[in-house]
Amino acid sequence: MGLVYFGDHLHDAGLIVFDKDGTLFDFNASWRPIFLLAVDQLLSQIPHQAGLHTALCSALGYDTAAGAFNENGPFATATSEVTVHAASTVLSQYADPQIPSSACEQLVRQEFAPLLANSVNLTPVTDLASFLALLHEDGVKIALITSDDSGPTKAVLKHFRLTRFFDFIACGDSSYRAKPAPDALQAASAQLGVPLSHTAVVGDSVTDLRMAHAAGAALAVGVLTGVGNHDSLSAAADLILESIALIQVPPTQRGEQTGAPARSSDLPDER
Repeated sequence: MGLVYFGDHLHDAGLIVFDKDGTLFDFNASWRPIFLLAVDQLLSQIPHQAGLHTALCSALGYDTAAGAFNENGPFATATSEVTVHAASTVLSQYADPQIPSSACEQLVRQEFAPLLANSVNLTPVTDLASFLALLHEDGVKIALITSDDSGPTKAVLKHFRLTRFFDFIACGDSSYRAKPAPDALQAASAQLGVPLSHTAVVGDSVTDLRMAHAAGAALAVGVLTGVGNHDSLSAAADLILESIALIQVPPTQRGEQTGAPARSSDLPDER
């Protein structure tokens, strides 16, 4: 266990569970340019696009007027398969001339999904390697539970040289039920031998925080570097921070633990 400050709140944390996009990486800065590029790439294959751009963005949870993502939209919180289905449905409804549903899905998988899946140029909210290393040195176990698929997740962690810091990883295409179901969080607690009473969950959406409460985690921490805002997160969060940069190890704790593991860069096995 390790004493960790979450803002001004000192918590005895044996395990901290992070979301990925919007928590470790700034959501809008990371995904807005990639998302809009993918939308343009997809629509370039459609002869008549009247109303289609707005309809597609709206269905996926992107507000074109505000230039930001909606936390209730599938792109922000759902798995890639849900996003593919939502985009395919819009194409089948709005394309002129009409395109069969199967062809719409094929277009989305060929022209839209690959740009999103292959992107590793995300924007970290802080120096993640130093941040995670300090937690490990404090004896804290670290888990990642994300709605993103395992392939893109593995690529991003490898790109930023972060894989070695995570003791448990669950992705949107794993065998666990998707957030806010508590399955992955309960599995992390069991596999790492840390009771949920000493587990904190950090995320940018209500979905992350509801998972924490469903599992019985000790602390549900909202951060404002993603799709949620203070108003939307306040009902489900025990506390809200501007970013994970405000999660800190007390100076007297640094160097007293030797919990940082020497790991390969491979993704830990899911069980």
